[in-house]
Amino acid sequence: MTGAAGPDDPVGGTSAGVETLGDDDNARTHQDPDLHPDTDTASDSDAVTDTETPSEKVDPEAPWERLSWRMLLVDPLGSLTRLAPLFLISLWLGSNRSNYWFEFIVISLVVVAGVLRWLSTSYQVGRTHIILKKGFFSRQVVTVARNRIRSVDTESDLFHRVMRVSIVEVGTGRSDAGKSGAERFRLNAIDTSLVEPLRDELLKHRRALDPNLSLEDEEQWGSRFGEDIARWRVTWARFAPFSFIGFGVLLSMWLITWQMGDMHSRIMDLALVEGTIDWLDSLGEPYAVVGKGIAIWFVAGVLGIITYAIRYGKYALTERGSVLYVQNGILRRKHQALDKARLRGVEIRVPVYLRMLGGGRLEPVMTGTKKGAAASTLLPQAPLKDVRRVATRIVGDEIPVTVRLRRHPWKATRRRITRGLLPFWIVAGLFILIRIDSGPSADVWVYWGIPAALVFFLLLSFDRIRQLGHALLPDMLVTSHGSWAAKRTVLESDGIIAWTVSQSVFQRSAKVATVTAATPAGAGGYSVMDMDADEAWALAEALTPGITDVWQYEGDQDSVGSVSPSLGVRRQ
Repeated sequence: MTGAAGPDDPVGGTSAGVETLGDDDNARTHQDPDLHPDTDTASDSDAVTDTETPSEKVDPEAPWERLSWRMLLVDPLGSLTRLAPLFLISLWLGSNRSNYWFEFIVISLVVVAGVLRWLSTSYQVGRTHIILKKGFFSRQVVTVARNRIRSVDTESDLFHRVMRVSIVEVGTGRSDAGKSGAERFRLNAIDTSLVEPLRDELLKHRRALDPNLSLEDEEQWGSRFGEDIARWRVTWARFAPFSFIGFGVLLSMWLITWQMGDMHSRIMDLALVEGTIDWLDSLGEPYAVVGKGIAIWFVAGVLGIITYAIRYGKYALTERGSVLYVQNGILRRKHQALDKARLRGVEIRVPVYLRMLGGGRLEPVMTGTKKGAAASTLLPQAPLKDVRRVATRIVGDEIPVTVRLRRHPWKATRRRITRGLLPFWIVAGLFILIRIDSGPSADVWVYWGIPAALVFFLLLSFDRIRQLGHALLPDMLVTSHGSWAAKRTVLESDGIIAWTVSQSVFQRSAKVATVTAATPAGAGGYSVMDMDADEAWALAEALTPGITDVWQYEGDQDSVGSVSPSLGVRRQ
């Protein structure tokens, strides 16, 4: 059951003062009509895609610019690089061919597409609007009001840097998250020497709003001005093998080679691979299975370290006035600008496999950021002390980051154990089926596998109990839950626009409830899991005074201003 939302709330809905009751999960939602999303949030009309440019938005004195001519080389090279695995597989498997018409046709189409894209793209930086025309067969015109520009992000891969060009993308805020590629104001590619002047020109209205910048600072505003908060260290790569980055790369490679039977056979026939498998098989069960799992993890770990270094190498987080700048990447460099006025908190992600090594990751709770970890990460996998230090710097207070959380009732603890053991029963059932199918030779799976699985899932359950909790601070909500994907969220009360209190059938019997704070920032909603149902709406009232006024009634003066226990709302 989702809560009612404001006009800029990604959850959906447009009406205020809404109260709903679900049939299945007994969820109640209320939104204060006096609460509104940020006043500076860009509306959908801030960036418009039309079939023709409105004449009143065109600046007759501003020139129309084209992308750099070097795009004619960069764009085809980038496309062909992404198709390189396909070409290599085609050439390897078809080494006896004398006809390569397939490769020539693909290369020709890529080159022609790059030429048409360059010919059909032009942009104008006017006094009040910026306009981008693009598309050859399907023409689009993107118009953005300059006073609605909130960020100017840049990125460049290896070919871009070699050719001294960059990709520039203009962001306007909340509405950017749902835009397609055709609706984005994205310039690929312009001369790198023009990036800094263009960024300063497009963001000078933000500079004028920042009273902390002196005249000397304004003259240097841009990439030449700022204070470093964090920079990437080579030692951070030790966390990469304990994430899913390498397993994702390994799975992709396995799927590709599996589809190409000849390539898969060649890899499996390598002397190193055959020798390792034979040695592990000689150990017998279950040691062979455990050994193969360790071998796969080792290969995935190596791939993870390489991928992590390529993706986050040269990472830097810099604060420049009212803007946070995030840059990362070795082969593909990305520069992202995050307006601090849109920051509504932070999310410290500490999954158990990183926490065991003292690591974590930091994400912003912010309007106008793209979905996805790589797009909005403030700090990649790093030591937990650095994560907390950066979170304290962003929030401006150490207390929300380190405060001891209030524990939830013992029934919530019981739910952590019962739900945490559900996977155990599935695993135990599989071991029993293996024993039935294979006979006494599989007794080792029953004797060792079931107890090991029980210990593993009990430890995860106890860790979930330890992570579960919340804290109410002045103008701030802190909530934590999870184990395998544990996270602590710090959310400003000013960013909350609606509340949802929900109960499942099992939660009603345990008299606990889940309270969700809806916000136009970040994921759109952040939950306090399995708290005492009698205190659910009291939490909402504490952070948003007056939110439950609609459920107060007159008559019994002793009850005025109260909310009935267990979500029972009393009427007049």
